[in-house]
Amino acid sequence: MAWLSTPDGTVIHCNRRWHSYTGAPADALADGGFVDYLHPDDRAEAADAQLRHLPNRKTMELHLRWRGHDGRYRWYLDRVVPLYGHDAKLLGWLGTSTDIDEQKRAEIQERRGRELFELMARATNDLMWDWDMTSGRMWYSEAFWQLVGYPPRPDTETVAFWLSLIHPDDLDRVQNGVQDDLTTSAKLLESEFRLRRSDGHYLTIQDRACVIHDASGLPVRMVGAMRDVTEEAALREQ
Repeated sequence: MAWLSTPDGTVIHCNRRWHSYTGAPADALADGGFVDYLHPDDRAEAADAQLRHLPNRKTMELHLRWRGHDGRYRWYLDRVVPLYGHDAKLLGWLGTSTDIDEQKRAEIQERRGRELFELMARATNDLMWDWDMTSGRMWYSEAFWQLVGYPPRPDTETVAFWLSLIHPDDLDRVQNGVQDDLTTSAKLLESEFRLRRSDGHYLTIQDRACVIHDASGLPVRMVGAMRDVTEEAALREQ
């Protein structure tokens, strides 16, 4: 979808696709009717962005929900760029909307899942984690980062980083165990290994996890909870 606006941001034209999606009549732009098709909760954000960017003539990018002709809202990536004449005079603005509904809803669902994981972790004192096998990314609860002393960063939220923390004497056993876990039908998987903190000290960790498969039976995620059993392990060795 696309539209044109005057230098002050007043929308004066929308393409056929915008009208087809929204079901808006030809005279819908009169009296500011353009924003009527935005989700009420997104209108303030859109207006604020306009106030901030129009004076500086900067490109704007927003995630906004537009109402379709069926009354349902879908997420769109809205990008608005300035249009200049040959004399560098601002002629107006060109806006485009790209449908990102599925991606946005997946992100929202994932964020809610992370929030639920975090609440569960706080309630149980467990170190929750989630391994997305498609992206290779590892997510850990806040308690994990506090225990190991490392900050959450793109380079630390990976399987490779997690393996680098495991004691060399335990590494092969853990890797072989993970490989076995991916092909097993067991509902709960357990292991125990030593994990290095940022200060070089090793903790003994008890890990419980389960594998999540997609519709075709392929493993796509592994989620679990770790517990610091360093004191218990020390007592066993006495």
